Amino acid sequence: MKQKARKRKSKKQLSTNQKIRRLLNKHKIVLLTTMGIVVAIGLFVVNSQADTGRLVTFHDRGQDHVILTKAGTVRDALKNARITVDQKDIVEPAIDSQLQSTDSAVIIYRARPVLVIDGAFRERILTPAQSPNEIATAIGIDPISDKDKTTITNGDFVRDGASTILSIERAQPAPMPAKLAFAPSPNSLTRSKGAQLYTDGSGVVHRETYYDLPMNIVIQACGSGGVYTIRYDGAKIDKDGYVLVAANYGIYPRCSVVETSMGPGKVYDTGGFALRYPHGFDLATDWTNGDGR
Repeated sequence: MKQKARKRKSKKQLSTNQKIRRLLNKHKIVLLTTMGIVVAIGLFVVNSQADTGRLVTFHDRGQDHVILTKAGTVRDALKNARITVDQKDIVEPAIDSQLQSTDSAVIIYRARPVLVIDGAFRERILTPAQSPNEIATAIGIDPISDKDKTTITNGDFVRDGASTILSIERAQPAPMPAKLAFAPSPNSLTRSKGAQLYTDGSGVVHRETYYDLPMNIVIQACGSGGVYTIRYDGAKIDKDGYVLVAANYGIYPRCSVVETSMGPGKVYDTGGFALRYPHGFDLATDWTNGDGR
């Protein structure tokens, strides 16, 4: 009797163990099937993106040209768009750099004849330089200070021998300049835009982006007294109302005043973006953290 009871108990345990193993096997099959589906979807998405390509917007001579391309570099994208550039032209990002996003912007600065008038100095140069300081450096004259007045106008090629004229009026004791309009323009950068191309009053195209970091260190420069506030639209401004801007120090020295879509700005900072877009501006805002810092 005892032996029969043990056999029945042993058979019952065996049956239970088999059920457990079968259940585990079913879960393994479901898990492996699910993982297979996830991997398949991932491969489908990657292949779809690879098949679709990326959007590239070329800004050239004031016109935008958009293409859909599978090119991996700026050079290949230019070739696909059938856009030729001269060795003297400037391309941002650099022509051999990688296209890093599915929606990229490429800015082309064409070399053109510029007539530079600086007092008695009057000379022409073929250059892609955009800002007055860049043009001054290219032609080999004294750097332009913050107090010097510059104007860039369209020239008459027949009369002036140049399509662009840079006039420089060196600093002299003068009346106080007219008050700047410390307000954003109608096409101002916004949080929803994230990034945009902005053409300033001199015709220079800037790629504008925004960032939100504490500015308590950089604000110590430029005689601002270490104080900045948040404007009604979220822009971080110094005590004089200038938007805090990060820029390429080689083109826009620290404390120089620049024109942005959010109003007059002053260069307090720089960043890695300047390597890809030397004429780009990164505008300080409180749009990300919203903490008033």
